[in-house]
Amino acid sequence: MTKIFPEAKDYITINEKITPSQLKLIEEKVGFEVLPGQRDIFPYYTMIGEEGEHIGTIIAVTQKGEFGAIEIVFGLDINLVIQGLYVQRTRERDQQFKKREFLDLFVGQEAHDALSFKKLYKGPETPGTSAVIRGLIKELTTYKIVVLAGKDKGK
Repeated sequence: MTKIFPEAKDYITINEKITPSQLKLIEEKVGFEVLPGQRDIFPYYTMIGEEGEHIGTIIAVTQKGEFGAIEIVFGLDINLVIQGLYVQRTRERDQQFKKREFLDLFVGQEAHDALSFKKLYKGPETPGTSAVIRGLIKELTTYKIVVLAGKDKGK
């Protein structure tokens, strides 16, 4: 997590419950089914700065690749802009999705633009590139529906 937010002094783990109606909305928005094990709880990490302030959010994503799980980690700043992204674990033979030039396509992108992330990559689609893009779209859509909409209701 400090790869993305090196200035962080601590973090808080948060597990938000996903309701059946939220899950339905998420799947409608992204256009595919959320994987088993990701349908009930949405975990994320609030990164804490020197003065105890919220400096960003870390989200870990797991999607199916051709040879197993592909796990990526990405961070959002307080303005919901992607600050960093890296592959944490994979068994894929395909290496395209691990290249910095692919991952950096998403750095600087705003979370609310997630549904258009497919248009950012002009190269050949592979199971790895597809998994990363689908994972980002799904996690950012879930964050918006489960976390941000819940905060708006609390106001």
